[in-house]
Amino acid sequence: MKNMSPDIIKAEILNDYKVLITFSNSEVKVFDMSAYLKYPVFKPLENKEEFRKISIVDGTIEWECGAELSNDTFYIAGEEAENSLLQM
Repeated sequence: MKNMSPDIIKAEILNDYKVLITFSNSEVKVFDMSAYLKYPVFKPLENKEEFRKISIVDGTIEWECGAELSNDTFYIAGEEAENSLLQM
């Protein structure tokens, strides 16, 4: 079954463990990873240099350490970029 959420086509690291994400439907959202850092698979990302080591694989973000989330999670939990960036 195909994911209902659009693929990620671009990702840019922001401050405070946030990622600016562009989806294949042209929507742009900000996703805050800080809540996920408490889980063992994401612990390496507490190091900001590790956090910056991202690539887009199969339509989602994957970190060099192997941590990843589905594009559904990024899409559903991400905030509209305009709203999120205004609050920064």
